[in-house]
Parts: sequence; C-alpha cells; structure tokens
Amino acid sequence: MFQRLIILTSTLFVSLTASAADNAAFLSQSVPTVLTTGEVRTVSVTMQNTGTTSWTAATYKLGTDNPMDNTLWIGGTRVYMNPGEVVAPGASRTFTFNITAPLSAGSYNFQWRMVQDGVAWFGARSTNVVITVQAPLPLDSQFVSQSVPTTLTVGQTASVSVTMRNTGANVWTAAGQYKLGSQGPQDNLTWGVGRVDLASSESVGLNGQKTFTFAITAPSTAGVYNFQWKMLQEGNVWFGALSPNVAITVSQPPVTLCSGVAVVPDGVTDLGPAIQSCVNATPSGGTLELPAGTYGIATQVVINKPFTLRTQGLASSSANCEALGNACAVLKALPSFSANVGGFVAAVATSNVTFDHLVLDGNRAARLGTTAASQCAAGANFWGFNARMSDCASCRFTYNVSKNTLCGTALEFRGHDGTLTNNVFRSNGQNSQPGMWSDGLTIHISDRVLVNNNAFIDNSDVALILGGGRQAVVTNNAISQPGQVTFAGLMLDNFNSSALGDFTGAVVTGNTIDCSAARNCHFGINLGPHPWYLPPGNILGGDVHGNTVISARQGINVDGAGTASAPLVLYGNSVSNPAPGSASFNCGSHATSALNINTGDSVVNRAGDTAPMTTFVWHNCP
Repeated sequence: MFQRLIILTSTLFVSLTASAADNAAFLSQSVPTVLTTGEVRTVSVTMQNTGTTSWTAATYKLGTDNPMDNTLWIGGTRVYMNPGEVVAPGASRTFTFNITAPLSAGSYNFQWRMVQDGVAWFGARSTNVVITVQAPLPLDSQFVSQSVPTTLTVGQTASVSVTMRNTGANVWTAAGQYKLGSQGPQDNLTWGVGRVDLASSESVGLNGQKTFTFAITAPSTAGVYNFQWKMLQEGNVWFGALSPNVAITVSQPPVTLCSGVAVVPDGVTDLGPAIQSCVNATPSGGTLELPAGTYGIATQVVINKPFTLRTQGLASSSANCEALGNACAVLKALPSFSANVGGFVAAVATSNVTFDHLVLDGNRAARLGTTAASQCAAGANFWGFNARMSDCASCRFTYNVSKNTLCGTALEFRGHDGTLTNNVFRSNGQNSQPGMWSDGLTIHISDRVLVNNNAFIDNSDVALILGGGRQAVVTNNAISQPGQVTFAGLMLDNFNSSALGDFTGAVVTGNTIDCSAARNCHFGINLGPHPWYLPPGNILGGDVHGNTVISARQGINVDGAGTASAPLVLYGNSVSNPAPGSASFNCGSHATSALNINTGDSVVNRAGDTAPMTTFVWHNCP
C-alpha cells in the first residue's frame, strides 16, 4: 500500500508541471486602484506567449491568482479566449473583461497568471494591484463613454450621446431631479441645451448606466467650442466625474451670394468687395439676398440705384432681427475698417432702396484704439457711423438691428417719403467717453418720413433725433436707457442751420421714453436746438402730443421751438418721476421740472393743456 501511494503522488506532480514549451511574460494591464462596493468596471491584462507552443482557446486561459483560483473579481476563476483563437509563440493576447468589486469595503489583491487547464500554471504573474474598495457615496457618477462629432458647421444639428454610470448609493430618477448638465463653463447654452433629463419612467440604481442621447445645435459663429457634461441633482448639487472635454470645431460653410460669387461668412474676412460685386451685377430694382452668417466688412458697400438688400428667406417675416436671432445676416465692421465714409454700408443719391432684415454691427469693442476711434475722439464722427441712407428718396429701413456703433450714429437718414419701421437701435457709442457718443437714429431733412414701432436701447447721444421733416410721423417708438446716459431720448433739432428744422405738419405721438431709475436721460424729450447751441433760428411747427416720459432728469424741455407763424403744438404728454428740484447736467447743476418751456425764445400752442410748467433757460448745455 505504501508503494501505491508513492506512485499516485508522483503522477499528480507530473500533471501540474508546465511543459518546457509553455511560458508567458506579463506586458501590461489597465486596472483601477479604487472602486466602490459592487461597482462594475472593465479591465484588461496583456500577456505574451514566450514559449514555443501556441495557446489555443480550448485549454489556455487567464486564471485568478493571489490567492490561486480565487473568485473575488469575476465570480469564477478563468478568463477565456475566443473559440478557435490561437496565440502563436511571440504573439501577445489582451484579455479584456468586467470585474465586480466585493460588497464589503477593504483592500483586495488583483493578480493573474496563465494556465493550461488540466496541465499546469506557467509563466510570469501580472503585477499585483491592491484595489481599495469603498462604500459608495450617496451621490457619485462615473463617465463611461460618449459619441460626439469633432467638427460641425454653424447652425448644424447633430445627435450626440453621453453615458454615465451611477456609482453612488442614491437611485437616479426624473422625479428626484437627476439630470445631465452642461459644463465648460457650467450651465452654458453653447449647444442650445443646458440640461438633459431622464425619462419619467427611468430608474438608475447602483452600477446602472444611463445613455443620454440628445440633439445639439452648433453656434452661429465659427470657432472652437467646448463640449463637456456632468451629473447633477437640480437645486441640490453637481456630483461625480466630468465627461472628457471635446473641442468641437464649428466652421462656416461657403454660401453663394450671386452667380459666380461664393464666400465664407466667417466674420473675419473682408467680404465688402464680394457683396459690392453682387450689388453691381444686380439690375436696378433688383434684390440681393444674403444667406444667414456674419459678413466682415472692411471695404464700404455702396448702393446708388433702386435696390433691396435683405437676409435670404425673410421677405415675408414680420419679426425684426433681434427677435429672429441668428436667422439674419450680420454685416460686421472689421477692426481694419477705417475710412471717413460715413458707415460700412451706404445708399447714396438714389431712390427706392430697402435695407430689410439685416444686423449692422459696428463691432465697437474691437475697433477701439484704431484710427477711426481716434478720429471719433477728435470730433470727426463721420468715421464711426454704422450706415447711412443719404439723399435717398422713398427709401426703407425695416426689421433691422443697428448696434455697437463706434461713434456718430447707428443710421443717418436723409430723404423724403422714407419708411423706418420695426427696427432695433441698441448700444451705440459710449456717453462717458468724449467724442465717442452716438445717436441711435439721426434723421436730416426728410419730409413725410414715417418712423414707427422702433426700439431704441442704450444709445449714448440722442436715441432718436430729427433735424427736419414736414408731415413726418413719429409714432409708437420705445426708447429706453437702462445702462448708459444719453443727452435726450427724443429730440427735434435744426443741427445749427436755418435751412433745417422745419416740422410743419409733423406729428410726434405715442412714443415712450423710459430713462430708468438711474435717470439716464438729461432730457426725456427736447424740442429746439438751444440747449446745444444758440441761433440761427428756431425749429418750425410740429405737433407733439400723447407721449410718455419716465424718470428723466428734465422731463420735457422746449428751448428754441416754434415761431409766430409756425408755433410748436404741445399738449397731452405724460411725464412721471422727473428729478426732484434739480439735477446734474453737462453745464452743471440745473433746476428741473416735468415740463419746461423757455417762453423767451419759443412759441408754443398748448392746445388747452394746463399741466404745470417752468420757464427755465437751457442755453448751451450739450
């Protein structure tokens, strides 16, 4: 019996000894060092066949070690190759598989070795990794994967996905306000969405995954933009890992302006010559429609024939470009635009020109420090205009936005029978810098002009000023100054010339001037030139009634308005919250009131209006 036992022991030893032809080298591994209890992670271990025998899937496997044949990580002891797979001598094999962390917190070994099942273990062990297993936090998450493009064109819509794993103890539900939120920077709306919700029926528990699939829309301006996300519980806290940032390049595709002229409206290239060539190629009375995009202008575009310039596809739209956002074409002055030409777009000595559904951007911030800016500061404001329509009969300016003028005016308009309706004039010039002031809209001699339903916001000289217009109608315009000071919200003037200032038959009614609680208007409505300069002459005529002024330093002021043969008619206007008693003006502290008429140099027909008035003199107080 003793002899038989020796034989059996010898047989067992032989069966567990590796063949000299089997050998393995450890090459690399990808293994976390910290997990939460029960967390599932994908790992990899790469081994090289350094023996002379090929590894076949039938018997060659990766086995758990330290201790041998433990079931700690995969619930079993082996990781298999694919059926029929062969790893030849010298080749390597990466075993990629999921592990599940133990349910008890602690430190655990992670080590592996090759084995030929039923024969022997062989070769080098993988380097041991001590994995710390922690109890999960109440709120935690792990980035798993994402599908995101790296290039888009402006305005393009694309479907993306971001997958996050719940590595916290709390269950994610829509009712619990668990969401995916934008980062880089936090809460941005770069892609048109800042939150992605769970479905109402979804529940994502510990180690569960959620793939958020949603549509993004590329910004309207070319550039490189961040795409990054993180989990949050709305109203409580952001938590867990960020998704890796993806820098998405947004480019502007070429567009066709007219036959043979294709451009990329990227906002940095001078497209003035291209637009001018299409204007020139279009017959008199024709239309040039610009596809949406940003057209940099360093060379003035001039129109001198009946013509319509508008954004493509918006001929029938009754919304202005501020409401439409990036649907409108933007004509943007480049920093290199520096010419004494009165605007980067002009209609000159012609008739029946229409500018419709366009954004005119003076790009003021980028043009400070240029020659044009220094000329503005020196008083030559023709360098700083956005646009002008000069000696332009029956011309129209409709549904546009003119903003960020360097100095002078967002639009200078001169021409009989004009129409200026449904536009926005915003943030033009800077009142606090001498010479850098800008009107919103400057109208010279323009009989029968219609100025209706426009919005004027934060213009820095006079929001809306007219220097003459018989039978003009100025109605239902909204003027507001929430952010900067202006000389006047609305003004009838003669620009220091006896040839101007004729408002016979003109009506100014239904307009609102809101100067804000900061009293950002020196004058709500100023009628007459004398607060700026003394004669020659008064303005003639004009019917100013039914307007509303709120929180001006001086509500309504009349100084240099009306004559015996052509009095100013002034009645029925509402002035609320004027400065109490006195206020600061460019000429120093001055007494104020709701309504002031300098009867010494003005002739006013109040049409029975008995509202209290003062008779201060406001000479030379620009």
